[in-house]
Amino acid sequence: MLKNKNRLNNQMIYQVFVRQFSSTHDFNGVIAQMDRIKALGTDVLYLLPFYPIGKAGRKGSVGSPYSIYDYRAIDPMNGSKQDFLRLLDEAHKRGMKVIIDMVLNHTSRDSVLLQTHKEWFWHDSDGNVGNRVGDWSDVCDLDYSDKGLVKEITDILCYWIKLGVDGYRMDVCSLVSEKLWKYALPRLHKLNRNLLMLGESVDLGFVRYLRNQGYDVMSDSQCYKYFDVLYCYDIGRTQHSFFERKGGSLEDWINDVTAQEGRYPADYVKARYLDNHDRKRIAEFWQGDKLKSLWALNFYLKGMAFVYAGDEVSESHCNSLFEVDEVRWQFGTEKDISSFIARLAAIKKHSVYRNGAFDANVQQENVAVCSYTTPRKVSVGVFNLGEESVSVKVPLADGRYTDLLSGKRVTVKDGMLKATKLPLVMERSLRVE
Repeated sequence: MLKNKNRLNNQMIYQVFVRQFSSTHDFNGVIAQMDRIKALGTDVLYLLPFYPIGKAGRKGSVGSPYSIYDYRAIDPMNGSKQDFLRLLDEAHKRGMKVIIDMVLNHTSRDSVLLQTHKEWFWHDSDGNVGNRVGDWSDVCDLDYSDKGLVKEITDILCYWIKLGVDGYRMDVCSLVSEKLWKYALPRLHKLNRNLLMLGESVDLGFVRYLRNQGYDVMSDSQCYKYFDVLYCYDIGRTQHSFFERKGGSLEDWINDVTAQEGRYPADYVKARYLDNHDRKRIAEFWQGDKLKSLWALNFYLKGMAFVYAGDEVSESHCNSLFEVDEVRWQFGTEKDISSFIARLAAIKKHSVYRNGAFDANVQQENVAVCSYTTPRKVSVGVFNLGEESVSVKVPLADGRYTDLLSGKRVTVKDGMLKATKLPLVMERSLRVE
């Protein structure tokens, strides 16, 4: 595990689906935009799987990158090994870490591992390989009861770290046996003491369902023994219901966020996304000032900010997992919020967001008031997702403050502040008149 994980709360992850990122569909297309990616405020570049995709039961004409044929190879569509090494080098030159997606719950149904070690896979009551849950025709589940599989997967993970990768995003990490993490992680940390482990933990309802089926599934609390950062799927139902306007409320989401403060270890870190490759694009549901306010709020919440490539141009199209389906880049248009996201990332790097005590509440139904407090500084963020400007109570002394997002002055009087349609972020260390 990383030491001083609190510093991750100042950082931003940028997720890239290499096949969909550029017109060349490869690593070189990512390298060509490396300066722009860094300028957004990116600290960690996260690549979706780029390995060869299985053909058996393939979905779509190209197939899902999560149906992996060979863990040690690169799909020629994405480029060569030398291209990948150049990508690592270019990212590292700019001070960014690179983590890669690793799918260790299952492989494709014609994978190298299945061809050579069928005994390493889960079998149903009839002796057929397959998957425990879901109608996934293109994958079959691994079975970690065999020590040989644990060692082989560990060797695979070590292989990529030795090439220069800085860590992993682990797909459905909750479903992968603890046997692997206990054996592999000490060996990985010997290769890279600053290894970053991002885990895609799963929805609480899914945890309960699988446990009722007799499967060993880890909760988020268990996952934090092995991972530095976890997804927010533990509050996914509330969060997604609000994000996708399915009846969920801002108050329900914020209440779930603050509840995490008492549910997990003191140094827990969450990846705060608005969308990702498994979710619909947030810009399908939110536009204009409200979209910017939602982005500002999400960046302000305690945790690592998470941007999926295309978010910076308010991409509303959900790129297919099974076809070539490029991001529709619209730089220089009204949809381009790149500079706004870069500003949010810059503010997030202030030390108060790393060490401050976090609190949040919802007022007037649609206004989130959040704060960080240290002995030397107080930061307050006000995020209005409603239709009207309203007055809200803020934990700031009366006076005039500079909004760090717009540079404009705002007034606190009798402990109240007018929440306009644009987000506000203030710090008490700024001079009060």
